[in-house]
Amino acid sequence: MKHTISVTEEDIKKGEPGNCSRCAISQALIRKFKTDEVSTEVDGGDVILLVKEKEYQVNHMHESDVLDFIFDFDQEDGWSEAKPIKFEIIENEGSNG
Repeated sequence: MKHTISVTEEDIKKGEPGNCSRCAISQALIRKFKTDEVSTEVDGGDVILLVKEKEYQVNHMHESDVLDFIFDFDQEDGWSEAKPIKFEIIENEGSNG
């Protein structure tokens, strides 16, 4: 199943750089899925999003933009560089949940 994730200015302001469960993308996931059980991770160049133990991947067309966003956001003053972003995620087949 596909979902569209919109990371807003508010998510960027509330987000904590370097915190997988509280970064700007995780703030957007919390809002979208109405749960605190979220995590945003980068594994070997792949963005892995966890929501209630279900694993999602970023649509390949958006993945480099999302990686750039994460890099900008996680910089010491990254919140000033990160801009709102919208992307699609897809639930991984065989993911727990």
